[in-house]
Amino acid sequence: MLFIKETPVETIIPMAQAIEAVEESLAETSRGNAVVLPRRRIHHANRMLFGVLPGSFKGAMGAYLQTDRDRAIHHETVILYSVDTGEPLIMFQDCAINELRTGAAGGVGAKYLASPHAARVAVIGSEKHAFTQLQAVCTVRSIETVTVFSPTPAHRLRFADRVRAGLEVEAAAADSAEAALEGADIVITATNAQSPVFEGRSLRPGMHVTSIANGDKTRVREEIDHDTIRQAACVCVTSKATVQANESDLFRAVRDGVLNWDKVSELGDVILGNAPGRTAPNEITLFKLQGLGIMDLAVGSRAYEALKDSGSVQRI
Repeated sequence: MLFIKETPVETIIPMAQAIEAVEESLAETSRGNAVVLPRRRIHHANRMLFGVLPGSFKGAMGAYLQTDRDRAIHHETVILYSVDTGEPLIMFQDCAINELRTGAAGGVGAKYLASPHAARVAVIGSEKHAFTQLQAVCTVRSIETVTVFSPTPAHRLRFADRVRAGLEVEAAAADSAEAALEGADIVITATNAQSPVFEGRSLRPGMHVTSIANGDKTRVREEIDHDTIRQAACVCVTSKATVQANESDLFRAVRDGVLNWDKVSELGDVILGNAPGRTAPNEITLFKLQGLGIMDLAVGSRAYEALKDSGSVQRI
């Protein structure tokens, strides 16, 4: 078995390939050629969390494993096994697969739901997931300007500097979420917020929103408000089963009568043309992104193929 530790997976496969892998995994899931089980979490009295996301895809089976306590302690492991032999193929320890595949999924969502002419992005959040979400959007759209808001001024200024240096896109910091949204075509929310980070009435026709915060019934996360959900002509998720099992914000919106399940589509069905995505230029679209083990397996499998014949990789 190959063992990779603390080596960012993006140094092995670039974002563009990660987007391809995640798109394929979601499409194959909708075709019935892959197996996905909803995320499961164990919450301990000391606030330590253990999460597992299992799946099976293209000859590999395995899981994403996570330990986390308020983001101050965070470790992730992705392990892949052969479906044919049952032998372990590769283990990734703290290799930022979660960041890469979540960003890639956001890129797939933007590819199918955002306006083809989208050029301006508002980012709410300033940490690692905010950057990979933006990186993926810049891969699928010709982005010209980025405006970022984070409650801490130093964080949003640092993020804007990173965008200019790393993505070579014009970037500026905003003093409020509403100011960041002005003129935006795509809105990315990548936070740990427990209450909405902008007001849905700030959205304009034609905008696309990607929201990545997903808690459960014991750990509430809620980046978007009910107005945002109501205005969306298309609400898309990676997995309805995961939304329902975790009782996250969209689950609560359905429970409270804000949203009907028949308005919610899975992104894999949109990719295959079995469900509508954006159908008009002035529609507001919403991608509520849930992490799936199938996405970790897809990215991990690409990395494994790139590394399996290398003599410089540790084997255990």
